[in-house]
Amino acid sequence: MIRHVFTALIISLLTGFIGVKSAAADQANLAAKGKQLVLVCSGCHNFAKDQPHKIGPTLWDVVDRKVGSAVGFEYSDAFKQFDGSWTPENLKHYLASPATFIPNNHMAFSGISAESDRDAVVAYLQTLTADGPVVGASSSFDYGGLKQGPGREDVYTVCSRCHSIMLVKQQGMSRSRWTDTLVWMVEEQGMDELPDDQHERILDYLAKYYGG
Repeated sequence: MIRHVFTALIISLLTGFIGVKSAAADQANLAAKGKQLVLVCSGCHNFAKDQPHKIGPTLWDVVDRKVGSAVGFEYSDAFKQFDGSWTPENLKHYLASPATFIPNNHMAFSGISAESDRDAVVAYLQTLTADGPVVGASSSFDYGGLKQGPGREDVYTVCSRCHSIMLVKQQGMSRSRWTDTLVWMVEEQGMDELPDDQHERILDYLAKYYGG
C-alpha cells in the first residue's frame, strides 16, 4: 500500500514538473513570435537596456511600469494624466486600440487586431527585464507572407509601419520605380529617410522578389 502511494506521488510530481516545463516552453515560443512582431515598432521604440528613447519611450522594463513614467521622455498630457501601470492586461487593451484605451495620445498606431498577436507581443515585453523569462530560439512568423530572402526583415520592419504588407506583395515594379516609391514615401508621406545600407537591401529585395 505504501509503495503504491509513493509511486502515485512520484508520478504526480513528475507530471506537474513536465507541465511546468511545457508551459514555460509555450511562453518562450510565444515570446519568440512577439519578438518578430515588434519589428514594426522599432522605428519608434528601442527595446534593449540602456538604449535611448526614440520618437517613443524605450520599452525595456515596461511591464508593470507606471504609465508615462520613463525617465527622460516627454510624454503627451494624455499619458501623464493616465492613472495606472502597464500591467500585461493593460498592455493588451492598449495594443488593441491605443486611441481608445488612452484617448488623445500622440501614438500614430492603429493597434493590433489579432488577440493572439497581442498576447505574443506582451509575452516578449515581459522578457525585457534583467531577470525576465527567456525568448524561444525560433518561431513560425512569416513576415506577412513576404518571400524568404536577404532584406525580408528590413522590408517588413519599414513597410508595415504604415500599411499592409499585402500592398508590397501586389506590386511588380522595376528597381527604379521602387526607388521612386521610397523617395516619395520620404518626401510626401513623412517616412524617415533610411540608412544607406538598409535602403540598398530593401531595393535589392524588392527588385528581386517583387520586381516587374
